[in-house]
This record gives sequence, structure tokens and C-alpha cells, in this order.
Amino acid sequence: MKKILFLTALLGILQLKAQTVVFSQTSSGTTGIISDAIANGSFVASADDFTLTNQTTVTKVKVEGFQNAGTLAAIEATGLMMYIYADNAGKPAGIPNNPAVAPIAQIDIAKGAPGYSLVKSGTYNFTFSVDVTAALSSPLVLQPGTVYWLVFIAKTNLSDFTSSASTRFNWFAGQANGNMAKLVDPGNAFGVGATSWSTISTLTNQPAYNGLAFSIEGNNAVLGTTEVFSNIKEIAVSPNPTSDYLFIKAKSKVNKIEVFDFAGRKMNVSSNEERVDVRGLQTGNYIIKVETKEGITSQKFIKK
Repeated sequence: MKKILFLTALLGILQLKAQTVVFSQTSSGTTGIISDAIANGSFVASADDFTLTNQTTVTKVKVEGFQNAGTLAAIEATGLMMYIYADNAGKPAGIPNNPAVAPIAQIDIAKGAPGYSLVKSGTYNFTFSVDVTAALSSPLVLQPGTVYWLVFIAKTNLSDFTSSASTRFNWFAGQANGNMAKLVDPGNAFGVGATSWSTISTLTNQPAYNGLAFSIEGNNAVLGTTEVFSNIKEIAVSPNPTSDYLFIKAKSKVNKIEVFDFAGRKMNVSSNEERVDVRGLQTGNYIIKVETKEGITSQKFIKK
């Protein structure tokens, strides 16, 4: 039985790289930390940071762990929650379900929903696999050389934390990179005062918990692997930079225009076939996606 403790100016227009593992921390395979939500919605969450070497459209995240009862997939698991947060001085910038700081991305899905997978291997080991492309309506694009935090929570039908040690999901300790892994217990279910992000290895006095086991898959294309991109010369977007409007000139009828920030979030802008109103956007870098019968063109622009 395993040990449980409570606790580029044009982006991917002409050629797309194959989906691959872009980050991985291997499992120690011997011990794990709680990262669960129970039936009433209360949760104890664990988190670890990661940094990518290239701009990446994230397609899949896998989290490795175990449950001593071996019944997680069949009985206890009811879904999952996954968050990507920015870094704030060596910890996640926000806490799940706290609106004070919004995550870069949030996935909350039930068992059997698009994007959800839970696979059992051996007697006790389980891997949650999140198909990010299926679960999110917009691409999740992360930047190189930037510290991000993965927060993962297994949703279960358990009634409480303390009497369910054998049936909780436990996130495997793993290889340590960057900052030390964190845990938050907003309701203080375990009575140790970890109501804000706390270092797991300090709480447990176990250096093994400096890292957690997970992997990230993706590709370097900003807008996915299934889109057909037209020649950029067929569509002109100007001026760039701009402070108010982008003007579109296309040889074919424009069917759709979308604007995304560099975290992959779709922006709320008004547009017609010839003009996009970007006055409401904050200063920064964005991607405009223009669809015609010839295909899809994506181009970076700067809002002044």
C-alpha cells in the first residue's frame, strides 16, 4: 500500500509542428499528496509550476497519482478541475473558486464529458488525462520562458476528507523543477492553517514533495492542428500597431473574424467584413484570425 500524506511575427501560418510532450516531471511512484474536491464542493488543491521553451498551444495535460482502494475510476471519481495560473512570487497568483485573481485557463468537467479521461494502471495507479482542445472553446496558448502553475483537483463523491484516506486521489510526488510544489486548504479541513498557498515539503517535512508528477503535450501552432491556413498575401490587416481599428482587405468574402490574446483567450470585439474595433482591448500583443473560403489566416498585431 502506498504512503498518503494529508496533504515569431507570424505564428504557425505555413507549417505546423507535430503534437509532442513539451513538459514532463516523472513520478517517484511511492507517495502522493491529496488534491481532491468532495461532494459538497470543498477542496484541497495541490499545484506545481512549469516553464515551456517554445510558444505552445497546449493540447493535453496528464496528472499521475494513486488511490489505495483501487476503485477511483469505477466508484469515487465524478470529474476534474484544472487551472493554469500565472506566477506570483513563487506561488500561483490565485486560488480556485476565488474571483480575486482569474486563472489563465480553467477546466471544470464531469466524468464522461469531452476532454475527460481517467485510466487505471496496475492495482492502485491512475492517470487523469485532460484533452484541453476538447474541453476549452478557445486555444490555450502559453509563452516561452514564463512561469505558469498547474492546479489539479480530482472531483469525487466523498462526504469528507478525514475519514476517506483509502479512497482519496493522491497526486504522485515527482521530479522537482523550478519552484517547490504548493498546497492550499481553503476550509482548513486538516487544521494546519494552509488556507493560502503553502509549500508541501514544509507542511509534511518531506523533501520528496518539492515536485509533482505531470506532463503537458502541445504544438507550436497558435490556432490548432486542424485549420487550413491561406497565404498571408491574400489578406491584409492594417495598421499595425493600432490604437482603435484594424482594417481588413481580402480577395475573398470574409466569413469570420476572431481576436485572441496570447493566453489563447477569445476577446470580445465587434467587427464586420472590413473593420475590427479594438478600442476596448488593453495595450499588448494579440492575434487576429480571419476566415474566408480559402482558409484561415492568423496574424499578430499590437494594440497601442
